Amino acid sequence: MHKKIISAMLAVLLASGTAACTKINNESETTTSTEAVTTTAAVTETEATTVTTTAAPTTTKLVTTTRKPTTTKKVTTTVKEVVTTIVETTAESTTKKAVTGDLRSEDKSENLMLKYGVLCTRTVKTTYMELEDGSEEVYDEDIAEVYTRIGYNASYEDLLPAAEENRKKYKSEINDVLDIINSYREEGGLEPLILDEKLTTIACARAEEIAWSGRHSHYRPNGKFFSSILKDAGITKGSAGENIGWGYPAASDVCEAWKNSQTHYENIMNPDFTKIGIGVAADPDPKGKLCWSQLFIDNME
Repeated sequence: MHKKIISAMLAVLLASGTAACTKINNESETTTSTEAVTTTAAVTETEATTVTTTAAPTTTKLVTTTRKPTTTKKVTTTVKEVVTTIVETTAESTTKKAVTGDLRSEDKSENLMLKYGVLCTRTVKTTYMELEDGSEEVYDEDIAEVYTRIGYNASYEDLLPAAEENRKKYKSEINDVLDIINSYREEGGLEPLILDEKLTTIACARAEEIAWSGRHSHYRPNGKFFSSILKDAGITKGSAGENIGWGYPAASDVCEAWKNSQTHYENIMNPDFTKIGIGVAADPDPKGKLCWSQLFIDNME
C-alpha cells in the first residue's frame, strides 16, 4: 500500500486570541456555509494580501517518495451502485456486445462530472448467462473507474460544505490524532496542543482539496503555498506549520509516520505552537484512501 507524508513550516505575521476546545464534541450543529515530499523552505508570494511571509530556515529538507502511476481501479459491486457525489452526467454512453457460447458480455462506458470539475470515466462490463429457456441473467459484473483531475477548480468557499461535513464525520479520527500527538508532546515535556474548531474546519478543507485534486503537496492546486488557505479563512497573523499524509487508514498509522519523520516531528514538538487543526477527507480514487492534514499555529486572528 502506497503511503505518503509531507511536512512544512511557515512563519507568517498572523495577532492572538480565539475560542478553542480540547475535543470535538457530539454537539448538533447547523451550518450556513457553502460548503510527505518534505520542504521547509518558505515562499514569498507576490499576490496582494494583508499577510506578509517571512523566510523560514534557509535549508531545504527533502523526503523522497515514490508514487505509482495512476491505474484503472476496479470495483466489484452491482451496476446499481451510485456515486453520491455525481452532479451531472456528460457525453453519451457507448455499448459493445460480444457473444461467446452461452455467455455474452456487454461493456458500457459513460463520463460522469463529479464535484470541483473532476471527471470520472466509468466502464461497466456485464456478463450474461443464457438459460435453457432462452432468457438471460446476469452472470458477473465488473466496474472500472478512471478519474481525470485536470479540470479541478475549487475556492475555499466551495470546500466549506464538505469540510464541515467531514469535521463531524471523522470526529473520532480527529480526536484520536489529537490524543496521540499530545502524548508525544507530553513525553517531551511540552504543553498539549489545543484543538481549535475553526482551524479544524480549515484543515478539513485542506484535506478535501488534497483528496480531490490529487496534489499531495504543500502547494495548493491553485499554485499558492498552504498558508494561503489561512488567509482565505480570515487568519492574518501568527506563525503556522503543516503536516499532511495520504493513504494511511487510521490515526495511529499516520501519527506513527509523522513521528518517525524528522520534519513532521519538529512541527509536532515545536514549543511555539499552541493550537492545532486536524483534517480528514476521503480520496475518490481510489475509494477509501484517506488524506490527513495538520495545521499548527501559535496565535490566531
